[in-house]
Amino acid sequence: MRQQQYLRLWGPLLSLCVCLAAPLQADDTLVPDWLVQVKQQKAQQPEQMLLLLEQQQAAYGDWPAELQVQYLLQLADIYESLGKHQQQQEVAERGLALLGERRDLLTIDFWNNLGFALEMQSQYQQALHYYQQASALAAELKAEKLHIEADINIAAVYSIQDKFQDALVLLKNSYDRAVLLKDPEILAYVNAELGLLYVGLGFDKEAIEFMEKAIEGYDALGWQKDKMDVLFNLARSYSYLEQYDKAMQRYDQLLQLAVAQQDQANLYFAYLGLASTSKDNEKLDAALAYIEKAEQYLPGLQSTYQNSMHHYEKALIYRELGQISLASQQLAQAEQSLSQEDNSSNQSSQLWLLHLKAKLEADSGRYQKAYQYLDQFFQGYHKLRNKEHELSVEKLRLGFDAERQQAQNELLAKDNELQALRLQEAERKRQNQWLWIGLFGCTSLILLVLLLWQLARRQAQMQAQLQGKSLEKTH
Repeated sequence: MRQQQYLRLWGPLLSLCVCLAAPLQADDTLVPDWLVQVKQQKAQQPEQMLLLLEQQQAAYGDWPAELQVQYLLQLADIYESLGKHQQQQEVAERGLALLGERRDLLTIDFWNNLGFALEMQSQYQQALHYYQQASALAAELKAEKLHIEADINIAAVYSIQDKFQDALVLLKNSYDRAVLLKDPEILAYVNAELGLLYVGLGFDKEAIEFMEKAIEGYDALGWQKDKMDVLFNLARSYSYLEQYDKAMQRYDQLLQLAVAQQDQANLYFAYLGLASTSKDNEKLDAALAYIEKAEQYLPGLQSTYQNSMHHYEKALIYRELGQISLASQQLAQAEQSLSQEDNSSNQSSQLWLLHLKAKLEADSGRYQKAYQYLDQFFQGYHKLRNKEHELSVEKLRLGFDAERQQAQNELLAKDNELQALRLQEAERKRQNQWLWIGLFGCTSLILLVLLLWQLARRQAQMQAQLQGKSLEKTH
Protein backbone atom coordinates (compact mmCIF):
# COMPACT_ATOMS: atom_id res chain seq x y z
CA MET A 1 0.00 0.00 0.00
CA ARG A 2 1.12 3.50 -0.77
CA GLN A 3 -0.35 5.66 1.96
CA GLN A 4 -0.97 9.35 1.94
CA GLN A 5 1.80 11.37 3.49
CA TYR A 6 1.97 11.15 7.26
CA LEU A 7 3.26 14.66 7.42
CA ARG A 8 3.59 17.53 4.99
CA LEU A 9 6.43 19.96 4.70
CA TRP A 10 5.96 23.48 5.91
CA GLY A 11 8.82 25.82 6.69
CA PRO A 12 8.62 29.23 8.31
CA LEU A 13 9.60 30.83 5.03
CA LEU A 14 8.20 34.27 5.65
CA SER A 15 10.22 35.37 8.62
CA LEU A 16 12.77 37.78 7.23
CA CYS A 17 10.87 39.26 4.29
CA VAL A 18 7.56 40.31 5.86
CA CYS A 19 7.20 44.00 6.44
CA LEU A 20 8.08 44.97 9.97
CA ALA A 21 9.80 48.19 9.13
CA ALA A 22 7.19 50.24 7.27
CA PRO A 23 4.20 49.97 9.60
CA LEU A 24 6.26 50.15 12.76
CA GLN A 25 8.11 53.20 11.56
CA ALA A 26 4.78 54.80 10.83
CA ASP A 27 4.06 54.58 14.58
CA ASP A 28 7.62 55.69 15.40
CA THR A 29 8.00 52.46 17.31
CA LEU A 30 11.33 50.67 17.31
CA VAL A 31 11.43 46.95 16.67
CA PRO A 32 12.37 45.30 19.99
CA ASP A 33 15.58 43.30 20.03
CA TRP A 34 13.78 40.19 21.27
CA LEU A 35 11.43 40.29 18.26
CA VAL A 36 14.35 40.63 15.86
CA GLN A 37 15.98 37.63 17.57
CA VAL A 38 12.82 35.57 17.25
CA LYS A 39 12.47 36.36 13.54
CA GLN A 40 16.08 35.39 12.92
CA GLN A 41 16.21 32.19 14.97
CA LYS A 42 12.68 30.73 15.03
CA ALA A 43 13.43 28.29 12.21
CA GLN A 44 16.59 27.02 13.90
CA GLN A 45 15.49 27.13 17.57
CA PRO A 46 11.68 27.19 17.78
CA GLU A 47 11.45 25.89 21.36
CA GLN A 48 13.82 28.55 22.70
CA MET A 49 12.11 31.29 20.72
CA LEU A 50 8.73 30.19 22.08
CA LEU A 51 10.08 30.63 25.61
CA LEU A 52 11.36 34.09 24.65
CA LEU A 53 7.93 35.10 23.32
CA GLU A 54 6.19 33.77 26.43
CA GLN A 55 8.51 35.90 28.58
CA GLN A 56 7.25 39.02 26.78
CA GLN A 57 3.57 38.08 26.91
CA ALA A 58 2.81 39.95 30.13
CA ALA A 59 3.38 43.31 28.40
CA TYR A 60 1.25 42.39 25.34
CA GLY A 61 -1.67 44.66 26.29
CA ASP A 62 0.59 47.73 26.47
CA TRP A 63 1.98 47.37 22.97
CA PRO A 64 0.76 49.25 19.87
CA ALA A 65 -1.43 47.18 17.55
CA GLU A 66 1.32 46.69 14.98
CA LEU A 67 3.67 45.11 17.49
CA GLN A 68 0.85 42.86 18.71
CA VAL A 69 0.30 41.67 15.13
CA GLN A 70 3.98 40.90 14.70
CA TYR A 71 4.07 39.03 18.00
CA LEU A 72 1.11 36.87 16.97
CA LEU A 73 2.67 36.16 13.58
CA GLN A 74 5.91 34.89 15.10
CA LEU A 75 3.94 32.85 17.64
CA ALA A 76 1.86 31.25 14.87
CA ASP A 77 4.99 30.34 12.89
CA ILE A 78 6.58 28.72 15.93
CA TYR A 79 3.43 26.76 16.82
CA GLU A 80 3.43 25.46 13.26
CA SER A 81 7.07 24.34 13.55
CA LEU A 82 6.29 22.53 16.80
CA GLY A 83 3.19 20.79 15.39
CA LYS A 84 0.81 22.62 17.75
CA HIS A 85 -1.80 23.23 15.08
CA GLN A 86 -4.79 24.01 17.29
CA GLN A 87 -2.79 26.78 18.97
CA GLN A 88 -1.54 27.90 15.56
CA GLN A 89 -5.12 28.22 14.33
CA GLU A 90 -6.17 30.21 17.38
CA VAL A 91 -3.25 32.64 17.09
CA ALA A 92 -3.70 33.09 13.33
CA GLU A 93 -7.38 33.91 13.82
CA ARG A 94 -6.45 36.46 16.48
CA GLY A 95 -3.95 38.04 14.11
CA LEU A 96 -6.47 38.31 11.29
CA ALA A 97 -9.04 39.83 13.64
CA LEU A 98 -6.48 42.41 14.70
CA LEU A 99 -5.69 43.26 11.07
CA GLY A 100 -9.36 43.79 10.30
CA GLU A 101 -9.84 44.88 6.69
CA ARG A 102 -6.12 45.35 6.03
CA ARG A 103 -4.86 43.48 3.01
CA ASP A 104 -1.06 43.38 2.90
CA LEU A 105 1.83 40.92 3.23
CA LEU A 106 0.95 40.23 6.85
CA THR A 107 -2.53 39.16 5.77
CA ILE A 108 -1.03 36.62 3.37
CA ASP A 109 1.20 35.31 6.13
CA PHE A 110 -1.71 34.77 8.52
CA TRP A 111 -3.86 33.17 5.79
CA ASN A 112 -1.09 30.70 5.08
CA ASN A 113 -0.75 29.95 8.79
CA LEU A 114 -4.48 29.48 9.24
CA GLY A 115 -4.69 27.32 6.12
CA PHE A 116 -1.90 25.08 7.31
CA ALA A 117 -3.36 24.70 10.80
CA LEU A 118 -6.70 23.69 9.26
CA GLU A 119 -5.04 21.33 6.79
CA MET A 120 -3.22 19.53 9.60
CA GLN A 121 -6.57 19.09 11.33
CA SER A 122 -8.02 17.56 8.14
CA GLN A 123 -10.25 20.54 7.32
CA TYR A 124 -9.04 20.58 3.74
CA GLN A 125 -11.69 22.68 2.02
CA GLN A 126 -11.34 25.48 4.57
CA ALA A 127 -7.55 25.27 4.28
CA LEU A 128 -7.79 25.48 0.49
CA HIS A 129 -9.99 28.56 0.80
CA TYR A 130 -7.36 30.46 2.80
CA TYR A 131 -4.50 29.27 0.59
CA GLN A 132 -6.31 30.49 -2.51
CA GLN A 133 -6.97 33.86 -0.88
CA ALA A 134 -3.28 34.10 0.00
CA SER A 135 -2.27 33.24 -3.58
CA ALA A 136 -4.62 35.81 -5.12
CA LEU A 137 -3.52 38.63 -2.79
CA ALA A 138 0.17 37.79 -3.26
CA ALA A 139 -0.29 37.94 -7.03
CA GLU A 140 -2.07 41.29 -6.70
CA LEU A 141 0.72 42.70 -4.50
CA LYS A 142 3.41 41.16 -6.74
CA ALA A 143 4.89 39.36 -3.74
CA GLU A 144 6.40 36.51 -5.76
CA LYS A 145 7.90 34.54 -2.87
CA LEU A 146 4.64 34.53 -0.93
CA HIS A 147 2.75 33.77 -4.13
CA ILE A 148 4.88 30.68 -4.82
CA GLU A 149 4.50 29.50 -1.25
CA ALA A 150 0.72 29.81 -1.32
CA ASP A 151 0.60 27.87 -4.60
CA ILE A 152 2.73 25.10 -3.09
CA ASN A 153 0.24 24.86 -0.24
CA ILE A 154 -2.66 24.63 -2.68
CA ALA A 155 -0.86 21.84 -4.53
CA ALA A 156 -0.41 19.96 -1.26
CA VAL A 157 -4.15 19.98 -0.62
CA TYR A 158 -4.81 18.86 -4.20
CA SER A 159 -2.44 15.94 -3.58
CA ILE A 160 -4.24 14.96 -0.38
CA GLN A 161 -7.52 15.03 -2.30
CA ASP A 162 -5.99 12.72 -4.97
CA LYS A 163 -6.02 15.52 -7.56
CA PHE A 164 -2.51 14.61 -8.63
CA GLN A 165 -2.63 16.19 -12.06
CA ASP A 166 -3.72 19.57 -10.67
CA ALA A 167 -1.07 19.29 -7.95
CA LEU A 168 1.70 18.46 -10.43
CA VAL A 169 0.75 21.31 -12.79
CA LEU A 170 0.85 23.81 -9.93
CA LEU A 171 4.08 22.47 -8.46
CA LYS A 172 5.77 22.45 -11.88
CA ASN A 173 4.84 26.10 -12.30
CA SER A 174 6.02 26.88 -8.76
CA TYR A 175 9.31 25.11 -9.40
CA ASP A 176 9.99 27.14 -12.56
CA ARG A 177 9.22 30.41 -10.76
CA ALA A 178 11.31 29.42 -7.73
CA VAL A 179 14.32 28.69 -9.96
CA LEU A 180 14.00 32.18 -11.46
CA LEU A 181 13.59 33.75 -8.02
CA LYS A 182 16.78 32.05 -6.75
CA ASP A 183 15.56 32.20 -3.16
CA PRO A 184 17.15 29.33 -1.14
CA GLU A 185 14.18 29.00 1.24
CA ILE A 186 11.52 28.67 -1.43
CA LEU A 187 13.75 26.41 -3.56
CA ALA A 188 14.20 23.98 -0.66
CA TYR A 189 10.47 24.07 0.04
CA VAL A 190 9.37 23.37 -3.54
CA ASN A 191 11.91 20.54 -3.90
CA ALA A 192 10.63 18.98 -0.68
CA GLU A 193 7.01 19.23 -1.80
CA LEU A 194 7.78 17.85 -5.26
CA GLY A 195 9.54 14.93 -3.62
CA LEU A 196 6.51 14.26 -1.45
CA LEU A 197 4.16 14.40 -4.44
CA TYR A 198 6.35 12.01 -6.44
CA VAL A 199 6.25 9.57 -3.51
CA GLY A 200 2.45 9.70 -3.69
CA LEU A 201 2.56 9.07 -7.43
CA GLY A 202 4.89 6.11 -6.97
CA PHE A 203 7.94 7.66 -8.66
CA ASP A 204 10.31 7.01 -5.78
CA LYS A 205 13.62 7.39 -7.62
CA GLU A 206 12.66 10.86 -8.84
CA ALA A 207 11.27 11.67 -5.40
CA ILE A 208 14.64 10.87 -3.82
CA GLU A 209 16.39 13.30 -6.17
CA PHE A 210 14.06 16.15 -5.19
CA MET A 211 14.29 15.38 -1.47
CA GLU A 212 18.08 15.13 -1.47
CA LYS A 213 18.17 18.64 -2.97
CA ALA A 214 15.74 19.84 -0.32
CA ILE A 215 17.95 18.43 2.45
CA GLU A 216 20.97 20.21 0.96
CA GLY A 217 18.98 23.44 0.98
CA TYR A 218 17.81 23.06 4.58
CA ASP A 219 21.33 22.11 5.71
CA ALA A 220 22.63 25.32 4.16
CA LEU A 221 19.89 27.30 5.94
CA GLY A 222 20.41 25.46 9.24
CA TRP A 223 16.71 24.56 9.42
CA GLN A 224 16.74 21.25 11.29
CA LYS A 225 12.96 21.00 11.71
CA ASP A 226 12.31 21.12 7.99
CA LYS A 227 15.21 18.78 7.33
CA MET A 228 13.61 16.22 9.66
CA ASP A 229 10.36 16.36 7.71
CA VAL A 230 12.21 15.62 4.48
CA LEU A 231 14.26 12.85 6.11
CA PHE A 232 11.06 10.99 7.00
CA ASN A 233 9.73 11.10 3.45
CA LEU A 234 13.15 10.24 2.02
CA ALA A 235 13.41 7.18 4.25
CA ARG A 236 9.94 6.07 3.15
CA SER A 237 11.03 6.26 -0.48
CA TYR A 238 14.02 4.04 0.21
CA SER A 239 11.71 1.61 1.99
CA TYR A 240 9.32 1.49 -0.98
CA LEU A 241 12.33 0.65 -3.18
CA GLU A 242 13.17 -2.15 -0.70
CA GLN A 243 16.46 -0.49 0.16
CA TYR A 244 15.84 -1.18 3.82
CA ASP A 245 19.34 -0.43 5.11
CA LYS A 246 19.25 3.08 3.63
CA ALA A 247 15.73 3.59 4.98
CA MET A 248 16.75 2.55 8.50
CA GLN A 249 19.81 4.83 8.33
CA ARG A 250 17.63 7.81 7.43
CA TYR A 251 15.09 7.01 10.15
CA ASP A 252 17.92 6.67 12.67
CA GLN A 253 19.28 10.03 11.54
CA LEU A 254 15.80 11.50 12.04
CA LEU A 255 15.57 9.91 15.48
CA GLN A 256 18.91 11.36 16.58
CA LEU A 257 17.94 14.85 15.43
CA ALA A 258 14.54 14.58 17.14
CA VAL A 259 16.14 13.45 20.41
CA ALA A 260 18.70 16.27 20.24
CA GLN A 261 15.95 18.86 19.75
CA GLN A 262 13.38 17.15 21.99
CA ASP A 263 10.96 17.20 19.06
CA GLN A 264 7.99 15.09 20.14
CA ALA A 265 6.32 15.03 16.72
CA ASN A 266 9.41 13.84 14.90
CA LEU A 267 10.16 11.31 17.62
CA TYR A 268 6.79 9.81 16.71
CA PHE A 269 7.53 9.78 12.98
CA ALA A 270 11.00 8.33 13.49
CA TYR A 271 9.66 5.39 15.52
CA LEU A 272 6.74 4.94 13.13
CA GLY A 273 9.11 4.78 10.17
CA LEU A 274 11.36 2.30 11.94
CA ALA A 275 8.29 0.15 12.68
CA SER A 276 7.01 0.26 9.10
CA THR A 277 10.40 -0.57 7.56
CA SER A 278 11.02 -3.37 10.08
CA LYS A 279 7.65 -4.85 9.12
CA ASP A 280 8.43 -4.65 5.42
CA ASN A 281 11.78 -6.31 6.14
CA GLU A 282 9.99 -9.09 8.07
CA LYS A 283 11.47 -8.11 11.44
CA LEU A 284 8.12 -8.25 13.15
CA ASP A 285 9.14 -8.23 16.83
CA ALA A 286 11.20 -5.09 16.24
CA ALA A 287 8.30 -3.57 14.29
CA LEU A 288 5.89 -4.13 17.19
CA ALA A 289 8.36 -2.64 19.67
CA TYR A 290 8.85 0.45 17.50
CA ILE A 291 5.12 1.00 16.87
CA GLU A 292 4.39 0.82 20.61
CA LYS A 293 7.21 3.31 21.24
CA ALA A 294 5.72 5.63 18.62
CA GLU A 295 2.30 5.37 20.27
CA GLN A 296 3.62 7.23 23.31
CA TYR A 297 3.97 10.36 21.19
CA LEU A 298 0.79 9.99 19.09
CA PRO A 299 -1.58 12.10 21.28
CA GLY A 300 0.57 15.20 20.78
CA LEU A 301 0.08 15.25 17.01
CA GLN A 302 -3.50 16.57 17.10
CA SER A 303 -4.33 14.77 13.83
CA THR A 304 -7.26 12.42 13.29
CA TYR A 305 -5.77 11.33 9.97
CA GLN A 306 -2.45 10.37 11.55
CA ASN A 307 -4.27 8.58 14.35
CA SER A 308 -6.05 6.50 11.71
CA MET A 309 -2.86 5.70 9.82
CA HIS A 310 -1.10 4.72 13.03
CA HIS A 311 -3.72 2.12 13.91
CA TYR A 312 -3.71 0.91 10.32
CA GLU A 313 0.04 0.34 10.47
CA LYS A 314 -0.29 -1.45 13.79
CA ALA A 315 -3.04 -3.64 12.35
CA LEU A 316 -0.70 -4.66 9.52
CA ILE A 317 1.97 -5.67 12.04
CA TYR A 318 -0.49 -7.71 14.13
CA ARG A 319 -1.73 -9.47 11.01
CA GLU A 320 1.82 -10.41 10.00
CA LEU A 321 2.29 -11.79 13.52
CA GLY A 322 -0.85 -13.89 13.08
CA GLN A 323 -2.78 -12.01 15.79
CA ILE A 324 -5.95 -11.48 13.73
CA SER A 325 -8.18 -10.43 16.63
CA LEU A 326 -5.79 -7.65 17.70
CA ALA A 327 -5.38 -6.60 14.07
CA SER A 328 -9.16 -6.28 13.71
CA GLN A 329 -9.34 -4.12 16.85
CA GLN A 330 -6.67 -1.79 15.46
CA LEU A 331 -8.47 -1.60 12.12
CA ALA A 332 -11.72 -0.63 13.88
CA GLN A 333 -9.88 2.22 15.62
CA ALA A 334 -8.40 3.31 12.30
CA GLU A 335 -11.85 3.41 10.69
CA GLN A 336 -13.28 5.37 13.60
CA SER A 337 -10.57 8.02 13.33
CA LEU A 338 -10.87 8.26 9.55
CA SER A 339 -14.64 8.74 9.82
CA GLN A 340 -13.90 12.16 11.37
CA GLU A 341 -12.09 13.22 8.19
CA ASP A 342 -13.47 15.25 5.30
CA ASN A 343 -15.44 12.74 3.18
CA SER A 344 -14.08 14.25 -0.03
CA SER A 345 -10.49 13.66 1.04
CA ASN A 346 -8.28 10.67 1.74
CA GLN A 347 -10.26 8.35 -0.50
CA SER A 348 -7.10 6.30 -1.02
CA SER A 349 -6.80 5.73 2.73
CA GLN A 350 -10.42 4.59 2.93
CA LEU A 351 -9.78 2.10 0.13
CA TRP A 352 -6.73 0.58 1.77
CA LEU A 353 -8.58 0.20 5.06
CA LEU A 354 -11.27 -1.65 3.10
CA HIS A 355 -8.62 -3.84 1.48
CA LEU A 356 -7.15 -4.80 4.86
CA LYS A 357 -10.62 -5.52 6.20
CA ALA A 358 -11.17 -7.99 3.35
CA LYS A 359 -7.89 -9.74 4.20
CA LEU A 360 -8.75 -10.00 7.90
CA GLU A 361 -12.19 -11.43 7.10
CA ALA A 362 -10.52 -14.05 4.88
CA ASP A 363 -7.99 -14.83 7.63
CA SER A 364 -10.93 -15.48 9.96
CA GLY A 365 -12.61 -17.82 7.46
CA ARG A 366 -15.46 -15.43 6.60
CA TYR A 367 -14.90 -15.61 2.85
CA GLN A 368 -18.27 -14.22 1.77
CA LYS A 369 -17.67 -11.06 3.81
CA ALA A 370 -14.12 -10.88 2.50
CA TYR A 371 -15.38 -11.08 -1.08
CA GLN A 372 -17.89 -8.28 -0.48
CA TYR A 373 -15.23 -5.97 0.96
CA LEU A 374 -12.81 -6.84 -1.83
CA ASP A 375 -15.47 -6.08 -4.43
CA GLN A 376 -16.10 -2.69 -2.80
CA PHE A 377 -12.36 -2.06 -2.84
CA PHE A 378 -12.01 -2.78 -6.55
CA GLN A 379 -15.03 -0.68 -7.44
CA GLY A 380 -13.66 2.27 -5.49
CA TYR A 381 -10.17 1.75 -6.84
CA HIS A 382 -11.26 1.79 -10.48
CA LYS A 383 -13.40 4.84 -9.83
CA LEU A 384 -10.49 6.68 -8.25
CA ARG A 385 -7.75 5.49 -10.64
CA ASN A 386 -9.01 5.71 -14.19
CA LYS A 387 -6.45 4.98 -16.88
CA GLU A 388 -6.91 8.23 -18.78
CA HIS A 389 -6.18 10.25 -15.64
CA GLU A 390 -3.06 8.25 -14.81
CA LEU A 391 -1.75 8.56 -18.37
CA SER A 392 -2.21 12.33 -18.28
CA VAL A 393 -0.32 12.53 -15.00
CA GLU A 394 2.46 10.35 -16.43
CA LYS A 395 2.66 12.52 -19.56
CA LEU A 396 2.83 15.68 -17.48
CA ARG A 397 5.52 14.20 -15.22
CA LEU A 398 7.64 13.08 -18.17
CA GLY A 399 7.31 16.51 -19.76
CA PHE A 400 8.37 18.17 -16.52
CA ASP A 401 11.32 15.80 -16.12
CA ALA A 402 12.34 16.45 -19.74
CA GLU A 403 12.27 20.21 -19.16
CA ARG A 404 14.37 19.84 -16.01
CA GLN A 405 16.82 17.57 -17.84
CA GLN A 406 17.07 20.05 -20.70
CA ALA A 407 17.75 22.87 -18.25
CA GLN A 408 20.41 20.74 -16.55
CA ASN A 409 21.95 19.91 -19.93
CA GLU A 410 22.03 23.58 -20.87
CA LEU A 411 23.66 24.40 -17.56
CA LEU A 412 26.17 21.58 -18.08
CA ALA A 413 26.90 22.87 -21.61
CA LYS A 414 27.51 26.35 -20.22
CA ASP A 415 29.78 24.87 -17.56
CA ASN A 416 31.67 22.96 -20.25
CA GLU A 417 32.03 26.13 -22.33
CA LEU A 418 33.27 27.99 -19.28
CA GLN A 419 35.70 25.16 -18.52
CA ALA A 420 36.94 25.22 -22.14
CA LEU A 421 37.48 28.97 -21.92
CA ARG A 422 39.35 28.50 -18.68
CA LEU A 423 41.54 25.84 -20.30
CA GLN A 424 42.19 28.13 -23.25
CA GLU A 425 43.07 30.94 -20.88
CA ALA A 426 45.38 28.61 -18.96
CA GLU A 427 47.02 27.52 -22.25
CA ARG A 428 47.50 31.15 -23.27
CA LYS A 429 49.04 31.89 -19.89
CA ARG A 430 51.31 28.86 -20.27
CA GLN A 431 52.35 29.98 -23.76
CA ASN A 432 52.96 33.49 -22.50
CA GLN A 433 55.06 32.08 -19.69
CA TRP A 434 57.17 30.10 -22.17
CA LEU A 435 57.45 33.19 -24.37
CA TRP A 436 58.73 35.26 -21.48
CA ILE A 437 61.03 32.44 -20.45
CA GLY A 438 62.34 32.27 -24.05
CA LEU A 439 62.81 36.03 -24.20
CA PHE A 440 64.54 36.00 -20.86
CA GLY A 441 66.81 33.15 -22.05
CA CYS A 442 67.66 34.91 -25.31
CA THR A 443 68.30 38.17 -23.53
CA SER A 444 70.46 36.41 -20.98
CA LEU A 445 72.41 34.66 -23.77
CA ILE A 446 72.98 37.93 -25.62
CA LEU A 447 74.14 39.60 -22.42
CA LEU A 448 76.45 36.67 -21.73
CA VAL A 449 77.97 36.89 -25.25
CA LEU A 450 78.48 40.66 -24.83
CA LEU A 451 80.07 40.10 -21.47
CA LEU A 452 82.43 37.45 -22.86
CA TRP A 453 83.25 39.68 -25.83
CA GLN A 454 84.02 42.56 -23.52
CA LEU A 455 86.21 40.34 -21.36
CA ALA A 456 88.06 39.01 -24.43
CA ARG A 457 88.51 42.53 -25.77
CA ARG A 458 89.82 43.76 -22.43
CA GLN A 459 92.25 40.88 -22.22
CA ALA A 460 93.44 41.62 -25.77
CA GLN A 461 93.94 45.28 -24.89
CA MET A 462 95.88 44.36 -21.75
CA GLN A 463 98.09 41.96 -23.72
CA ALA A 464 98.71 44.64 -26.35
CA GLN A 465 99.69 47.13 -23.67
CA LEU A 466 102.05 44.61 -22.06
CA GLN A 467 103.67 43.86 -25.41
CA GLY A 468 104.06 47.59 -26.07
CA LYS A 469 105.79 48.13 -22.75
CA SER A 470 108.13 45.18 -23.39
CA LEU A 471 109.17 46.64 -26.74
CA GLU A 472 109.89 50.05 -25.14
CA LYS A 473 112.20 48.42 -22.58
CA THR A 474 114.21 46.56 -25.23
CA HIS A 475 114.84 49.72 -27.21
